[in-house]
Amino acid sequence: MRSSNECTKPSLHATGLDLETYSEVTRRTLYDIVVAVHFAEVAPGDCYADYTPDQAGLVVDFSRGRCLAGWCRLNETSSDLPESRRQAPVRIQAHPGAPFGAAFYEL
Repeated sequence: MRSSNECTKPSLHATGLDLETYSEVTRRTLYDIVVAVHFAEVAPGDCYADYTPDQAGLVVDFSRGRCLAGWCRLNETSSDLPESRRQAPVRIQAHPGAPFGAAFYEL
């Protein structure tokens, strides 16, 4: 959940993400990174969600020493998939070589 209506654009080469300890600053940074990677069109023709993070219910959490994000894939709501398969839960890890310094792993 966003704590502010302001959205910041994360640096493409973010470094120094401390994902071992919870902080609101890190959570908000991760939220912005998830939006940049999964919801924003980076270049014309890229595949990206045609709905907003708020519409999808994007949430970034810290639980049991892990950074997690999740949202609903709204483009699949009319499919026959069960609700559990329309969700997009991911684990986030710092990865200096990845865009925005973070890698995503499906759960």
